[in-house]
Amino acid sequence: MKRASSLLLLALAAAGGSADAFKFMSNLQVPKILSEGEKVEIAKTEDRFGDKKLVVITGCSSGLGRQTVKNLLATDKYHVIGAVRDVDKMEAVAEIDGWNMDNFHIMECELNSFASVHKFCDELKEYQLAKPVDRLICNAGVYQPSLPYAKWSVDGHEQTMQINYLSHFLMISRLLDGMKEAPDPRVTMVGSVTGNDNTVGGGGVYPIADLKQLDGFKAGFSNPVAMADGYGFIGAKAYKDSKLSLMMMSNFLHSKFNRSHGIT
Repeated sequence: MKRASSLLLLALAAAGGSADAFKFMSNLQVPKILSEGEKVEIAKTEDRFGDKKLVVITGCSSGLGRQTVKNLLATDKYHVIGAVRDVDKMEAVAEIDGWNMDNFHIMECELNSFASVHKFCDELKEYQLAKPVDRLICNAGVYQPSLPYAKWSVDGHEQTMQINYLSHFLMISRLLDGMKEAPDPRVTMVGSVTGNDNTVGGGGVYPIADLKQLDGFKAGFSNPVAMADGYGFIGAKAYKDSKLSLMMMSNFLHSKFNRSHGIT
């Protein structure tokens, strides 16, 4: 026994001292005893997703979102959930493109309504079982540059800002804590050069994205307040401001949650 203790002390000394020697134990966790219900849920999760990463993408029935899903499914490494406004249209697109429906699941989500976003997040929690979301792609958006007046969401907010930014902010807020359980979680926000005044599309074409002092947000950003800066409605600027807001949120989320949640 004395000889074994001496060998252990020598091993610790060789590792660089007692403090350093125990660093390997910092990530050790007490084994969790699973209940029968948890075992069943894990078995169902493995049956549904296998070893694929779980991706949630908004607005994928056309354009960039459609191509993103097509390429993700082609790798056979992802199970993709399409959060869309028009389920029937999404089903038709999936059939036309020949997507593998074993790896693609359609769920309704109307970003023009906060209640619909909450409902989607609740239903997603049921569908994903014990599987954390690995990738959240905030792709959906509207662009109405020639609109002469503001259109209002179900919640009384200017439509462009709610669909492009506010509802995605809500969705991220609902899903963020669960995503930290994924091994390499990522949140992707689809931006636009028009939201950056360092680009030709953003800084060289009027109107320029500019939230100023956020007076519109401070005033509650509800009808009749249509712009984040508190000024009068301009359709093209509403879009640019929404994309600028997404860029700012992306930087903020990384600085605040990268270390605690591992999310990039």
